[in-house]
Amino acid sequence: MNDATNLNDQDDDQYEAQIDGFPTGSNASPRQSRDQLEVLASHFAEKVRDGHRPNIEDYVNAYPHYAAEIKELFPMVAALEQWKSDREAQSLRSGVRDAFDIEQLGDCKIVREIGRGGMGVVFDAVQGTLERRVAVKLLPWRYSMVPRWQERFEKEAQTIAKLQHFNIVPIYSFGTHAGYAYYVMQYVEGVSLARIIQGLERQEVVVFSDEIAGANLENKHAMALSPVVAANRKGIRRNGWRSFARIGLQVAQALKHAHEAGVLHNDVKPANLLIDATGRTWVTDFGLAGDVVPSEADEGRITGTLRYMAPERFDGICSETSDVYSLGITLYELVTRRPAFQSENRGELVQQITDGKLMPMQDINMEIPNDLAAVIEKAAHPTSAERYQTIADFAVELQNIVNGKKVSAKRRSGIRGWFRRKS
Repeated sequence: MNDATNLNDQDDDQYEAQIDGFPTGSNASPRQSRDQLEVLASHFAEKVRDGHRPNIEDYVNAYPHYAAEIKELFPMVAALEQWKSDREAQSLRSGVRDAFDIEQLGDCKIVREIGRGGMGVVFDAVQGTLERRVAVKLLPWRYSMVPRWQERFEKEAQTIAKLQHFNIVPIYSFGTHAGYAYYVMQYVEGVSLARIIQGLERQEVVVFSDEIAGANLENKHAMALSPVVAANRKGIRRNGWRSFARIGLQVAQALKHAHEAGVLHNDVKPANLLIDATGRTWVTDFGLAGDVVPSEADEGRITGTLRYMAPERFDGICSETSDVYSLGITLYELVTRRPAFQSENRGELVQQITDGKLMPMQDINMEIPNDLAAVIEKAAHPTSAERYQTIADFAVELQNIVNGKKVSAKRRSGIRGWFRRKS
């Protein structure tokens, strides 16, 4: 049985740090204070479990007389809930089938599997009587096993479906099939920025259409390339500084639209950015998998996700500047063709990120223009207050680079010491 739902008219409820009827005064006895703090911590933990991203500072502002206790306790609560999710995710992923024999999801005829992530399997499909080509993302375990994850999956899909932007992959509908949840989105015939970066490591120029053709031909069930892919051979060079800035600008504009709608991405990284044959950049996977940090048993995805997380996210803080940071780290990797942080050990990787030990870009390649390095390094600053405070500010700087204009970011003297802070 299928229960597909159009998502354009769905509303998303927001959490609040303020608890109805909860005392906000400071005239409580020690025991009452302890009990009240436990209630606050329980409220915070519940919101984390439900898939919200509660900001610890919101609780500090709502209950200033508990500020010190909240700042000390809540990061530990968030870490504990994250650990529980890690274990749950590890257990569920270990049981995901190697292959799905699903032929139909709603009105979508499945053609082939095209990718897997931390919380989803993506299929190439054909939808409806008009035979529209789409991509279908399936939550790869029956939602009866984890009802709250199915609710999160649906809620996130509803939220993202509201985002209508030139550079955001749109979601069309959400549904269930034989106990599985899925959503339908536009199919983008493109290649991930991660693959583009890999290509630039090997060769001087990467042609989008050639990379897309190669990605398709890796699968023996590949469909024929569309005429636009066959005819258009736009590419990017290793020293294509403005091209790099243009890619970043498109992502920043998409994130600006999302932020204005109250939506954070929380998982900006090369693998979640697609480039089509015309050079258009598409942003996908808005937080649908990004807020479940993988376990140590899944080392490849650990390094692929944690590398781009802002340091404050390990304290349970998600904000617009966190997305600024992740885009900055992504552009750092695109421009230098090497990850900002490279340890294969989860603990060491987290330590590198929190220490902010980032190699200055021009130490890697002296040809990188000063303005481009300054803008990216400011966005990727380990301290949130030192970054661009909005993605719109970051976009303005990237636009100036594209247009050949001056930027406001300045490379500081002794920048090596700035990025290699002492522990």
